[in-house]
Amino acid sequence: MKIITKKSPIFFMLFLLVSISCSDKDEIEKEITEPPIAKPEPPTEYDPGDANKIAKDEKISLEDAIASQHQPGTDIQKSIDGDKSTIYHSPWGNGTEYPVELEYFFTEDTEKIDYLILYPRNDQSNGRIKKGIIHIQSREDQEYQKYLEFDFDKPGNPKIIPFPEGFINPKSLKISVTEGINDFVSLAEIEFYKKSASVEESLSIFEDKAATKLKPGTSLEDIEAIENEFIRNMAMAIHEDVYDEFRIGEFKSYPDPNIIATENKTVPYGLYDNVTGIQVPWGTEMVVFMDDFEGEIVLRVVNHNQGFGGEDHVLQPGVNRFKVTTEGLAYLIYQDEQDHTVKANFATGKINGYFDIAKHTNADWQELVGNAGYSHFDILGEFAHLTFTTDDLRQNTNDVEELIGLYDELVDMEQDFMGLYKYDRANKTRMYFRTNTHQDMYMFATSYRTEYAKGTMGALTNPQTLKSSPWGPAHEVGHVNQTRPGLKWLGMTEVTNNIHSLYVQTSWGNGARIDVEDLGKYNNRYEKGFTNLLNQKAHAEEGDVFVKLIPFWQLQLYMDNVRGQKDFYKDVYEMVRVEENQPNPGASQVEFVKIASDVAKLDLTEFFKAWGFLTPGSFDLDDYGQGNLTVTQQMADDAIAYVKSKGYPEPGDAFQYIHDQSVSLYKSSSSLSSGSVSVSGTDISISGAGNATVFQQERDGAILYVSPRTSFSVDSYDDEDKFYAVGVDGERKELQIN
Repeated sequence: MKIITKKSPIFFMLFLLVSISCSDKDEIEKEITEPPIAKPEPPTEYDPGDANKIAKDEKISLEDAIASQHQPGTDIQKSIDGDKSTIYHSPWGNGTEYPVELEYFFTEDTEKIDYLILYPRNDQSNGRIKKGIIHIQSREDQEYQKYLEFDFDKPGNPKIIPFPEGFINPKSLKISVTEGINDFVSLAEIEFYKKSASVEESLSIFEDKAATKLKPGTSLEDIEAIENEFIRNMAMAIHEDVYDEFRIGEFKSYPDPNIIATENKTVPYGLYDNVTGIQVPWGTEMVVFMDDFEGEIVLRVVNHNQGFGGEDHVLQPGVNRFKVTTEGLAYLIYQDEQDHTVKANFATGKINGYFDIAKHTNADWQELVGNAGYSHFDILGEFAHLTFTTDDLRQNTNDVEELIGLYDELVDMEQDFMGLYKYDRANKTRMYFRTNTHQDMYMFATSYRTEYAKGTMGALTNPQTLKSSPWGPAHEVGHVNQTRPGLKWLGMTEVTNNIHSLYVQTSWGNGARIDVEDLGKYNNRYEKGFTNLLNQKAHAEEGDVFVKLIPFWQLQLYMDNVRGQKDFYKDVYEMVRVEENQPNPGASQVEFVKIASDVAKLDLTEFFKAWGFLTPGSFDLDDYGQGNLTVTQQMADDAIAYVKSKGYPEPGDAFQYIHDQSVSLYKSSSSLSSGSVSVSGTDISISGAGNATVFQQERDGAILYVSPRTSFSVDSYDDEDKFYAVGVDGERKELQIN
């Protein structure tokens, strides 16, 4: 018999409660036994992440462009082809007529333009736009409306023209150029942009537009709440102090070096003082945050294995994103006559680093240069900036403080020598020294830099060899400092720069090249010059640049070392700077005689006559190009009359014979004593003669050979020849021939 038990409602309620309780217990146990979801670990290093998370400004497409005139092959389409190496150019010769009108037309679907960028040509300055007017026409306008008038004081820099309220429904834009460099008009590229969607909300966690520092009290939770992944990643790295020091920097403005170079009549010093330490691989999407700033700033990426120039990108306050189509090291070019600073944050790119004597020491050196990944590495001193090959620095530079200290001293000495400190004319940017790996060259100097072949790096990156043999860099820096045309007239290109070379060389305790360099036939350059040029011919006729250098160095030896006129060359350079340029090379040469006499307050005409500065003649010379130097008898007579009219005394010393070994004789003015000569074939040996500055061989009243040494070889010897010792005052005493 089957028994069926009837369950009451209470039973079912108890059953339900038990079931629910068991279910809750399971969930509680589950919560207790399962670990919570782990939060991401704070980063130990910074990985830039995906730059595409930062929207680019939208580049506006153009429908067409026309120009009022152009040189065939360089039409207006070259300014919108996306290639900055091709340029628009107005007609050559005298064909350019102002205004030159460049007109750009936009597609109908273009809604707004926020700014445009003008890129000048970067191969040379011809035609760079200086002045003009921009007109705009919207689709609602019947004709052009004047937007602004411009006058670019730095036409070599890219220019941003903003439309703060937006250029709405643009139809066309016209640039009426009224002035370009050398009366031409050129333009590498013009680009129009609409600003991208803002990331301001994500950036509000930072203290500044450059996103260099988080606001006080910012927590990890605040950072994790940032919507933009790229900015969140960067903020986290800054919070955890793993954001590399070279990604954030404060940079200063520098005056355009061309301005002071023009005033000083020299070549401009460096451009790349604002090193960033950022290496940019090809194709990198750069993201750069800039704080507010005055003026214009360009980021230039320089491929040092291809040349000095680079790819420019104009920067604006806030976020900047752009693709780099080269590779190399990044520099900020911030030119302004006023002193400004700006903070920048390079969120992408690789770290190459740099050494700055104001920030780093030898203790930092090995790590800095050891971590560098690029072929070149930047070293900043007070007056010098080196960009040398990294492998050579690693191999040869153990004491980087000493190395950059020597380059600083070299630049400092040359500026002081030419009076740039005395007359408040010192360059504000550094002298730039760069390894050139892409050309078949040795060393050279040009605007903004001096360059050196890689094969020279062993000597130039080692402080000991640099100090004992500084001629190369001192010579190239001397080229930059050559004051033209008053101290660099035709035939002087490889001469007067070496006044600086000798000054550095001897100041560092080395013998003067013209004194110690053995020429084989001649003991040194003095011997060659005393024999072949002095009282023999015009200075311009001499082909040996080191012989032509002798009288310039003698002025330093006599005026400074003997007479104590420490500022002689300082004042000479200043007179050359402030006087009007002479109309031709011959006039510059003769004018130098007058300037030197005025500064010395001495009648130096006999000295310059002896060295051929006042010798009449017309000379065709090749000095990196053909030219003519002419000195007429009238020019020479006028210069002599000018000096005589001043009533200056004559020196009293025959310092046309001074040389590095006889300076002490000129200081002491000791009496000359005779001696004897031994002759063996054409070899001459002097003994017993005291206080002679040079020795002369004479035949039939004509001087055949002059030597500053007691042993020398003459071209020929005759039994009737006579030999003389010459004293500092020009006195001659015949020597007894044994």
